[in-house]
Amino acid sequence: MDSTDVLIVGAGISGLLCATELKRSGLSVQLLDKGRGVGGRMSNRQMVGARLDHGAQFFTVREAGFQSYVDKWLRAGIIKEWFRKAPYDSNPKGYPRYCGIKGMSDVPKYLAQNLDVCCSEVVDVVKYENKTWQVYTQSKKIYQSRYLVVTAPVPQALVLLDTSGLNYAGEELEQLQSIRYKRGLTTLAILDGPSRLPGDGFLQLDDAQINWVADNQIKGISELPCLTIQSTPEFAETHWDSPDNIRGPLMIEATANYLKSSVSTYVCHRWGFALSENRHKKSYFYNPEYNLGLAGDAFSGGRVEGAALSGIQAAAELLKHSS
Repeated sequence: MDSTDVLIVGAGISGLLCATELKRSGLSVQLLDKGRGVGGRMSNRQMVGARLDHGAQFFTVREAGFQSYVDKWLRAGIIKEWFRKAPYDSNPKGYPRYCGIKGMSDVPKYLAQNLDVCCSEVVDVVKYENKTWQVYTQSKKIYQSRYLVVTAPVPQALVLLDTSGLNYAGEELEQLQSIRYKRGLTTLAILDGPSRLPGDGFLQLDDAQINWVADNQIKGISELPCLTIQSTPEFAETHWDSPDNIRGPLMIEATANYLKSSVSTYVCHRWGFALSENRHKKSYFYNPEYNLGLAGDAFSGGRVEGAALSGIQAAAELLKHSS
């Protein structure tokens, strides 16, 4: 049985920054993630010689609590500014859009270097006895800790916490149960030549099928021309169970007027928790009775910065109760 001060389920940006803050304060921390790697939606994919960001494409900064990390990543050469102005910006000067030098996974990989992370660990059951959490995984391992933080999407987090048999959220349970997410579909497409998307290679569309298109070559992370095409939530709902040979061509066809090259091959990816529809009233949830925290993009908004701040602030709350 592995024992630490804190166990964090979920190694996306929220869990990684929560762990970073806690370790900096002297606590021992273990992270578990069901994926093969860290980062959650801050991930990229290799495909026939191309590299594509297939989740979040960039992040912005508006809060000082996140700015300090971004400044450090810039100095370390982990990230760069991709572009600054988007049509929907409230600030006429826009905001810097940052991405990893080699892709969005650069940031979570950088954070994970100094943390104890176990990937491909699916948590089945949690128990709380004698002020101690015990977490059981499908690999038959047991992890033990004084504090537990879950940064998985809220519906998944609640299913897991229900296995404890505790009244873990009290009056806040109803609000947590009301949190919903929109689905998303992504098509990753390899081109037989440059796309010639305008500007910096990111195109926001006012379309019934497609939200945006990003050119990973123009972005500077792929040597080969390739696109990440993101559907609208409505299209994702309609074609969630459609085969790739149906939904992929429909998404590609919707971008055809913006391209000068043809698609040579493609794959599709489903995001079951692409964007939270409604947020919790606070930037995190914490129950001091059980030393239990929840954090993630459903607490501070769907942007990368929101998820990051949620993890940072959940760590600060936990530290108040750690003495």
